[in-house]
Amino acid sequence: MVAAVLALVVGGLHVWRNTDVLTEDRLCGGLVSAARADAVLPGSGRLDADGDGLDEDLTDMVCRVGKSSVVLGSGKGELTVRVWAEQGDELLGTDRSPELSKTWFFAGEVTGGVDAYAGWVLLPEKCWTTQPVIARVSSSEPVSDRGAFAALATDTARAVAARAKCGDLPEKPGTLSPPRSDTARPVSEGQVCGLDGLSVRGRVPAGVKVLEAGQKAPAGLWSCRLFLDDDSSGIVRTDGFMAYTATRDPSLVAAVRKAPGTRNGKAPGGREADVVNSRTMMLRCARGGPLYLAMDPSLQYLKAREPSGLPVPDAYFKSFVKAAAKTFGCAAPAG
Repeated sequence: MVAAVLALVVGGLHVWRNTDVLTEDRLCGGLVSAARADAVLPGSGRLDADGDGLDEDLTDMVCRVGKSSVVLGSGKGELTVRVWAEQGDELLGTDRSPELSKTWFFAGEVTGGVDAYAGWVLLPEKCWTTQPVIARVSSSEPVSDRGAFAALATDTARAVAARAKCGDLPEKPGTLSPPRSDTARPVSEGQVCGLDGLSVRGRVPAGVKVLEAGQKAPAGLWSCRLFLDDDSSGIVRTDGFMAYTATRDPSLVAAVRKAPGTRNGKAPGGREADVVNSRTMMLRCARGGPLYLAMDPSLQYLKAREPSGLPVPDAYFKSFVKAAAKTFGCAAPAG
């Protein structure tokens, strides 16, 4: 009898400590799906949450979900879930995706992206105040299943919007746009980053091979980074030569329009645009919505510019605007 009771207790402890059988369906005040979190965190074990749900200030929400087990060889990991306001033109900055060219983006009914360590989703515009608001999920361990990660981030954002009564989002993201390859690949002259007419001739140090990494263009949300295959090392090589971003996603365009200082202005070539700064703007297109374009000169460019006599950044942006407008269906300006 004693042995049977002991076995029952031990079995119960095992179920409680090493499995999710007794875990609630949703964690963090109902905002995070336990099943989706379990699918993202590696190995087996019990899920525990540290943090509450939403309060009066939507952007104060922080919750951590961990997986642990006493079973030898089981995985461990932690997710950090945050809701915060972000400046519109910084949504695709390094805090969102450490490497945009390795990000799997999705756009349409829900807008966001995931890489190996972070996933984010833009909340509906009714949830915003002075700045756009995102739900962000970061992982302490690399996530191999990007689809599961995107589903977790989307479901969390949907729950946040529903709880705050500020809009609706689908349960799952739409089609994900992955990078064209896992590693950088040689550029095609005249179609750099898949943009018709974009060239690197005369715009990189002589004799240096140029590589590109990013999604296939056009896409709902797209980025590409150029790298010089030279002797630069460390953070300089990792940062690359030049980074480009483009989208016609209405939610993201609306978010960028909220960036401080956004004004009516002119794009290179003289066409009308909503200008955030000299290398971040939205072209007004004859058909469909505006086209958001941004370019960021990176460390390899800054290091090579003077010794190699490279053009100023505005020259690169001008050629990018022309090529991107053609590729993304915005070659004809609004009347």
